[in-house]
Amino acid sequence: MKYRVEQLETDVLIVGGGLSGALATLKVKEEGLDCVVLEKSNTKRSGNAGSGIDHIFSYIPELHEKVGYSMEEMKEEQAQFDLAGLGLGFRSLNDFFVENSYDRIIGLEKYGLKFRFEDSNVPGGYRVVPQFHSVPTSFNFEGRDIKPILTKEMEKSGVRIYNRVFVYELLKDEGKVVGAIGVCTRENIIYVVRAKTTILATAGGVDRLCKSATGVDFERFHSSSMNNGAGKVLAMNAGADIINMEYTLAQGGMEWLNWTMSAGCPGGTYWPCARIIDEDGNVIMERDIAFSPEDPNYKEKHQKQFARHLEGRKRVFEHLAAGELLYMDMAEATDDEIEYVKWSLSHEGKCNTLLANMDAQGISFKDIKIPYFYTNMVQTFVSCSGVYSNAKCETTVENLYAAGNEIAGMSNNSAPEAVVYGIEAGLQAAKKAKETECGGKVDTSQVAHVQQLVEGFYENEFGDKWLDIEHAIQNIINTFGTIPHSDIKCRTALNQLEKMEKEIHLHAENPHEINRCLDVMFILQTAKAIFLACENRKENLGPFIKT
Repeated sequence: MKYRVEQLETDVLIVGGGLSGALATLKVKEEGLDCVVLEKSNTKRSGNAGSGIDHIFSYIPELHEKVGYSMEEMKEEQAQFDLAGLGLGFRSLNDFFVENSYDRIIGLEKYGLKFRFEDSNVPGGYRVVPQFHSVPTSFNFEGRDIKPILTKEMEKSGVRIYNRVFVYELLKDEGKVVGAIGVCTRENIIYVVRAKTTILATAGGVDRLCKSATGVDFERFHSSSMNNGAGKVLAMNAGADIINMEYTLAQGGMEWLNWTMSAGCPGGTYWPCARIIDEDGNVIMERDIAFSPEDPNYKEKHQKQFARHLEGRKRVFEHLAAGELLYMDMAEATDDEIEYVKWSLSHEGKCNTLLANMDAQGISFKDIKIPYFYTNMVQTFVSCSGVYSNAKCETTVENLYAAGNEIAGMSNNSAPEAVVYGIEAGLQAAKKAKETECGGKVDTSQVAHVQQLVEGFYENEFGDKWLDIEHAIQNIINTFGTIPHSDIKCRTALNQLEKMEKEIHLHAENPHEINRCLDVMFILQTAKAIFLACENRKENLGPFIKT
């Protein structure tokens, strides 16, 4: 089945229309430039924030200056998150985030997102809750429809959005990125986009590497089930540096039985009334309480509570790892507290489906205990791994930028960084595009290669099914990606992946299956990069353990 080639030209090309991609796009338009977005799903609900978000952290001057929590203190805490505290992150990225987080996050109000509430006792009218820092820094806001809202703004601004387009290769000319080649997954069209600058805004996650804890395909913890490592693969193949890939795999984690969206429980979305108990009703992790900003000891009280919270989370992990069964419990919560939690859940990710099911069955949070359990499965861990970039979002290849969670070396990659660095990527890519006369030449042999590849998927009538190959990759990860790593496990995995890469002949019945075939090719390349990085790292550091 033949594909026709459609040529496009723009100032800035954005690969991915999730939270960071949408905000990068709007910033480019504010700068007065033309912009094209290629999104493999649909920007209305694509990316990790596609199904909503209720928490987003930031430095909050109105509150933090009042209680004596300085921006410098938050920078110190932010720099210790996840792998950054081991020296695997970049202080410049974290400092830039803290300095710019408030203005850019509250700037979302201009699109109609609600951050201020009449019942608030916090300066500014915000709902601020504890989550990651020793003093509460997370806005609790109405983000259920953040993606439809931003998509509407993109459409109003005149952005050209091409949904259902899988970007398979970046175009290069004289060592510079000059656009990309995308394959439509609804029609037999290949888009060749020539651009002055290109932004990778592809979520950062690689969740499809591993089987889900529930055993159901595409059922992923919080993140989008579409995450396949695309940004890393595109960057690698264009000659850009990626880092910390040996930290992508983790092992063991706390889950809810048959439902992987625990949303930070017992804190996070389940604040202020969830706690963790054992089978006998003993409290293993207490719930957090709110203090008034007028309390002169606000900061001290919160810091002590945060220390208890961390100790409690450690105890939960120890009990679960020992084989005990624990539960989330709200039996002592007031009706108002439960209503607050339900409001939060209605905006956070997939949690609205939990609410809908409970309502349909007449189940109350006061009457149930949701079981926690420990899974020893290999899982993915995204923080600090990804495309090597500076605070201007520039990669090591000219005219190529990374946005949001695709940027490596940044701690606690999540929605706040997607906002701050999505906007920054749009700003910097627009500046460079204004200085660039044209987008460079298109290598027609690159286009011909992609065309031959996708047309070949149709022709391989007795070829491999994409889902069989995805399961095979996941089996390799689950077998040889266990902790501790070893040279022999890494080499065995690489040999199997390389053999698979040479021998597979994928078959597709329709354009949608073309998408899935390209998906598993990216997943396979990501797996290879991980095991190569594990093989090359010799010393143990943090969660990386090698024998």
